[in-house]
Parts: sequence; C-alpha cells; structure tokens
Amino acid sequence: MTLTQTERDTLNFVSAQLGIPPEWLEDLIYAESGFDPQAKNPGSSARGLIQFIDSTAQELGFQNSLDLVTKYPTITTQLRTPVYEYLKRYMPFETKQSLYLAVFYPAARYKPPEWVFPANVQKANAAAGIDTVQSYMNFVDTQAEKKNPNRKGETVENSFRKLLIISGISAIAYLILKKSFLK
Repeated sequence: MTLTQTERDTLNFVSAQLGIPPEWLEDLIYAESGFDPQAKNPGSSARGLIQFIDSTAQELGFQNSLDLVTKYPTITTQLRTPVYEYLKRYMPFETKQSLYLAVFYPAARYKPPEWVFPANVQKANAAAGIDTVQSYMNFVDTQAEKKNPNRKGETVENSFRKLLIISGISAIAYLILKKSFLK
C-alpha cells in the first residue's frame, strides 16, 4: 500500500511530535497492520494501525478496540489521535527498540536483545517466531521490508555501506581541503 500525500504528511507530523524518524513509525505500522486502519488480529482483540488490544483501547478512553477503530477509521485520524496519544506515553524513543517494544511489549523496551518474552507472549506469537526482543525487532524489519513499497532495505549491511561511502567522501574532502591550505 502506498500512502497518500496527506497520510505521509500526517505520519511525518506525528513522528516529529514523537521525536523519531518517520521511517521508524512507518516500518512499525507496516509490520503491525500493513497500514490498514481496520486490520484485525484473528487471534486476539487487536485492531488498527498499531494493533490496539481492548485493554489498551480502554486505557485511552474507548469501550474496546472496535470502538477505537470505529471512531478513528482512517490512517490519518488514527495516527493523529490514538496512535499519537498512546505512543507519547513512552517518550522519549532513543532507539527503534524503545519504539517498537512500546507497541508490542512495553516492559521490554530497554531489555537486552536476547531477553525472552514470558511464555504466554511466546505462545501467542509462535507462528511469527517471536520469542525474544531481537526476534520481534527482526519481525518488524522483515514485515516492513515485505509490505512497505518505499522501504529501502536499511539492513546493517546497507548501513555499513553508507558509512563507508560517507567516510570515503569525508576523507577525500579532508585531503582536498588540506591540499588547498598547504598552497
């Protein structure tokens, strides 16, 4: 699914309010719902862009998750109100993990990657292979890669390549500047 300009502007605005790169929020939402504001998890009460469960929707003042997606049925309205209101509780987001886990399992926001989720969480997510913090992070990256038509595939390998390119450009610029000052 490709976002409209209004949806992209809203995503950028909400991301800025949360102090995060829009790509983080975009990847998270693609992984959780494919940007379908009416998405429903068949195995739980989870609905909407970031898969609000009934208890979370109730904490936000709704009767349940169905009430939330009924009152905020579009990408734009969900981003501006329930998604923003929920996520701002967990600010600041220093890493992708602190954002992603705020949605999936907030108690694990700052746990080490190898930290194992409780048995009930593992059981509910066995089909997706989610049992540790790192496996959820990998799940988000994999799902976002599959579902997001704009994703550039920002893997560790690609990040390292970019770093090398930037380092090379910086070294060349340094040599040019050094040479011009020695004249």
